[in-house]
Amino acid sequence: MVLSLNERSEMMKHIQKWQSLAVIGTIFTMSLVGCNEAQVEDNKEVIVTPPTVTVTEESIYNNAYESYDNITDFGVVINEPTEEELNQLGTVEEYEYDKNATESILIIPKYNGTKITVNTVEYTGERYITKDVLYSVESTPEGYGLLIKANRPEGMAQIGVYVTYKEKYVEHIIEADNGKDGESSKEFLKIDPENTNKIEKDIIKPEANASTYLEGLTRYNAYEVDMDQDGKMETIEVYCQSGMDENGRYLLDDGQDWALILRKGDEIYPLFEKSFIQLGGLEYMVYEDCDNYNRKHIIIYYNTGAAIMYYDCTYDEESGYIRRDNLYEASNISKLNEWSYKNCE
Repeated sequence: MVLSLNERSEMMKHIQKWQSLAVIGTIFTMSLVGCNEAQVEDNKEVIVTPPTVTVTEESIYNNAYESYDNITDFGVVINEPTEEELNQLGTVEEYEYDKNATESILIIPKYNGTKITVNTVEYTGERYITKDVLYSVESTPEGYGLLIKANRPEGMAQIGVYVTYKEKYVEHIIEADNGKDGESSKEFLKIDPENTNKIEKDIIKPEANASTYLEGLTRYNAYEVDMDQDGKMETIEVYCQSGMDENGRYLLDDGQDWALILRKGDEIYPLFEKSFIQLGGLEYMVYEDCDNYNRKHIIIYYNTGAAIMYYDCTYDEESGYIRRDNLYEASNISKLNEWSYKNCE
């Protein structure tokens, strides 16, 4: 069955209307199709065969993936799929990245209801970051596969595929060595255990109430650093709610408010939000990664009587803001000893 994009859009609206009436635990029938967000010609047509699916506990798994089951977590990538492999699928959607492409990649998700996006990517020297969304399938139906028409580049990758299911995702960058030079025609989408165990990254944006955010606090320390490497210096500043004695020493109580910010012009980024810290405080270290394009890192150490946390703050090229990763966290602890070589100075 061949549908135009307009017809397909109307079908999606109709499907979404009925999906909104579903009740958890009720067996219902629905038709799901992807939504093409790519810019294509008005006369371009896509092949869509909307299936009828009975949603039960057993049908969370895509039956098109059955022959690959128990191998991977999220799905399979088939380089240069055969007609036989394509004919085994109930629904094949096609995205043509390059109209002159002589190669193709088939994505088969393990789970029904998976979101798949095709994005442009850019290499920063450390990793590939996503840019523009070219194509998107919000919720894959039973028997689904996405066929991408694209030649693998000889140089840097240009596009990546992102497969998401229930807040977990896998990225597959389409590079020159994928499926070439005698490699297997199948690649499996595996979740990296290290990534799934990490606390999700935070993107730190400028504080809306910058003029009043630091009221009542005293600046303890300041250090200039070019975080985004634009040639202009930003300033790391540590603040605390305390006074000073006549010798310039800070008068700390058992607990007070602390804040650690990055100042960029008139904007301030709360790298550690203004918080009351009992029996402790904030420390930081700045370093430059000489093996990674001199990327700057700010390591923040949050230390209290019953908890410790380490954060790593870097400039995030994708968002244009500051990225904060949780490196380590322990709470509800009782410290037995704490030593530093600085105590010997």
